[in-house]
Amino acid sequence: MRNPTENWMKLAHDSYWLWAESLMVMGMRTADMMTGRGSDRENALMVSEKVSAAAAVGMMLATGGASPGTARKAVRHYRRKVSANRKRLSRKAR
Repeated sequence: MRNPTENWMKLAHDSYWLWAESLMVMGMRTADMMTGRGSDRENALMVSEKVSAAAAVGMMLATGGASPGTARKAVRHYRRKVSANRKRLSRKAR
């Protein structure tokens, strides 16, 4: 059996990186909107991704119960999306 503290530490680590990358993505998107480089397509993508990710995480929580493992799975789901956006927006900024 795994150490219960390990699950909480991994959740904290993943949550920190989700937070950090989310701030980067928000900054890049805000800069794009303020400079006129943003597009209606990017804005629509941003909203549709949020709705889709929220639905997926809602199902995870509904079927997996409330535990550090389920929470970590949800955070990892969001992190994959946010990380992909950060990488895509970083390439676009060059």
